[in-house]
Amino acid sequence: MAALVGGFGLPAEAASKKAARRLDGVMVAPGLANTWPIAVMIDNHSAARPQTGLDKASVVYEALAEGGIPRFMAVFAQPRVQLIGPVRSARAYFVQYAAEYRAGFAHAGGSPDAIAMLKRVRLPNFEGITGKYAKHFYRRGGNCVHCLFTDSKLLARALKQAKYHQYRPTYRAWKFKNDPPPKERRKGLHGVNVDLGAGQAYRIRYEYDRKRNVYTRFTGGRVHVDRVSKQQLTAKNVVLMLVPKERVLDRQGRIALNILGRGKAILLQNGYASTVNWRKGSTNDRTVFTRANGQEVEFNRGAVWITVVPRGHKYSVF
Repeated sequence: MAALVGGFGLPAEAASKKAARRLDGVMVAPGLANTWPIAVMIDNHSAARPQTGLDKASVVYEALAEGGIPRFMAVFAQPRVQLIGPVRSARAYFVQYAAEYRAGFAHAGGSPDAIAMLKRVRLPNFEGITGKYAKHFYRRGGNCVHCLFTDSKLLARALKQAKYHQYRPTYRAWKFKNDPPPKERRKGLHGVNVDLGAGQAYRIRYEYDRKRNVYTRFTGGRVHVDRVSKQQLTAKNVVLMLVPKERVLDRQGRIALNILGRGKAILLQNGYASTVNWRKGSTNDRTVFTRANGQEVEFNRGAVWITVVPRGHKYSVF
């Protein structure tokens, strides 16, 4: 059994060579290249900001919960994340994304359909309100719905207790490439605005930073920063995944999103925006992005942020 050294099931083996990390293509020591991913539901209510840990995530999914307010699911390969949260409840479509990785799933409750789906797909289920993981693998910063946090050491212990730290994932990796040289990056102010419907406080904006070849994030007209590092959140790749219109499920306003099948997406990369295709055949299948010629998209090494945009909601590329 591999020894645990403070991350998400990291083997205690030293190596000087580098390997591409399965989750985001970043070049790391070989022993860190394919650790078990952890998906954490993170709050995005205005009262929960600034969140923490999103800056360390390899992949971030952003989608509506209810009332037009989006929520995050951050997928981590980083072995050391000081604080993650606030942790919030699950929705079924986030579970479908987590199932692509067979990820450990950290959440604080969930909608009825999300809980039912978690039982069906049998992910390592790290529930933060009740059950055997709630007491020892989360910490509270108060008595509110926005006050539940965790960290990478706690989640590593949870993986070990679930006996997943000894395995290596086999999910389909996306394709990654090195950044292009500056002369191949687009000049000028470019990016995207997204309005998912809950008003100014939840409007999303990304602006391209040519020098660093990243997209800087703004939420509600303000710089979106991490609570701990105080740094603005950035993404190497931004994807708007266009899906059918959401369907309201109950009086609480919970919704269903159809993220299975095929559709179009907008890819922002190196300052350019292009229309690509997405497909996801089943809950356990990986979402794959392809260009018009059928070739799979190559992401720049680093964080991929995916915002799910149902039909009828507004976005504008600039």
